[in-house]
Amino acid sequence: MERGVQVAEPSGEAATTEAYLSDETVQAILDRQCHRCAGCNAPLAAGSTHFDLREPVICGGPLVPGNLEALCSFCHRIRIRRIRERFAGHRNK
Repeated sequence: MERGVQVAEPSGEAATTEAYLSDETVQAILDRQCHRCAGCNAPLAAGSTHFDLREPVICGGPLVPGNLEALCSFCHRIRIRRIRERFAGHRNK
């Protein structure tokens, strides 16, 4: 069963253009973070974990597993809001 974003090489740094993460990639990210949110360090619940790029592609971030992180829903909302505000400022200049 898959969820999130699938990556061709879960253990490597192969680029991905897919829209899903494999279970192996999800597990590797969670293990790397000790099943804690990258934003607030809260324990991550299975049904409410969000996976996002540390450095967004629009900012030059690569689409590789090493650039992915797991966040709780609260930290994910804050992160998305900050990214939107950051780029709204660029459009107004």
